Amino acid sequence: MSLIERASPYSEALRVAPFRNLLIGQSLSMAGDAVCLAALPVALIRADFGIEVFGFVMAAVGIGTVFGAFAGGVLADRRSPRRILIGTDIVRGAMQVAATLIIVVGAPWWWLALVYLMFGVGIGASRPCAQVLLVSLLPKEALVAGNGAMNFLDNLVAVIFPATVGVLIILWNPVWGILIDGITFFCAAVFTAFLPAIQAHEGDKKLSLRAAFKGMAVISRNPGLLLGFAATLVVNVLCFPVFLVVAPYAVSGRFGDAMWALCLAASGFGACIGSVITVLVAGHQRLRSLAVISGVVLSGAMLLLGTGSVAWVVVLGAVFVGFVEASWLTGWATSMQTLSPENDLGKVVAVDTFITSGAYPFIYLGSGLLAGMIGHPQTLIIVAIISAIGTASIALASALQISEGRKVSK
Repeated sequence: MSLIERASPYSEALRVAPFRNLLIGQSLSMAGDAVCLAALPVALIRADFGIEVFGFVMAAVGIGTVFGAFAGGVLADRRSPRRILIGTDIVRGAMQVAATLIIVVGAPWWWLALVYLMFGVGIGASRPCAQVLLVSLLPKEALVAGNGAMNFLDNLVAVIFPATVGVLIILWNPVWGILIDGITFFCAAVFTAFLPAIQAHEGDKKLSLRAAFKGMAVISRNPGLLLGFAATLVVNVLCFPVFLVVAPYAVSGRFGDAMWALCLAASGFGACIGSVITVLVAGHQRLRSLAVISGVVLSGAMLLLGTGSVAWVVVLGAVFVGFVEASWLTGWATSMQTLSPENDLGKVVAVDTFITSGAYPFIYLGSGLLAGMIGHPQTLIIVAIISAIGTASIALASALQISEGRKVSK
């Protein structure tokens, strides 16, 4: 296939007007999030909130995301995902406005934690709805480009805005960065409102707690989804949180704080490339190969970050981390959309969000404690070894699945 033919999913996706509205709306909220991530810690520091308050805030977001994911997974398959996404955008915008007021007036810190708990609920509920909407807006062959475009823009703004608008807002008054994030959510809700309505599935009107766990049953019955979910546990749940927690100390200890900033930018650059490459090679159609390659590259990246003695080596490791992150997330999201039954997609995404968001706090805490005991570079090396073992297990399981499939076909 020529490069133009490989890039055709992008043109197919961008020709769909409703998808363009969804992409613009989500890009606005992504840009606001990027600015807020740069401004929020500084705003809390200037408001005389200690680091423990920031920890409670981040924990509240994580807890809210877990509960919101379950609710969103069920509602996305039984109610209009467009209306739910509009509602979550409005809730998140209102919570950011409330957070701005709390910081400005000097209200007790626990009000801030409560606000960000609701903010996290909005995050968790929005993810399954966005996935269901994407499936309804795009033809199946263009889904990988839709996911790739989302990941590309997400990582692009994560590199550009903290280093530009984020810095300017911090120099002026960081609390306005939080307010700007709230405004972008309201703008996203406006663009989402222009999307076509999606009817609830027949027979799926009744809500129940049991339905929230159906996504795991769907995953366990599908060999492709089960393998992809196992790869997510290795790539997304184990390695990425360790990179965010341990790598800053490992890199800064050897090369200084400025080098970590460069590594973050390099990671974002690698992620932009990874999202494009996955679309061009249709990585979602080769999920087994994508899982093994992602695990091997990520294991090598952790080794480079842990053992690199020259600057370009650790920067290369950061590029590989970002490349694998976007590449795997693009391929895995598309696989969930194409392999899941249409009326269960929201619940499958909810289970994926629940596991990743629910495990992150434990990985953050565990990797930090381990690094404090044995050292930051040593922790990265151990994670690289664990990742290699997990990847080898996935490769073996993949080979067994292929062998079993051939026996059945005969």
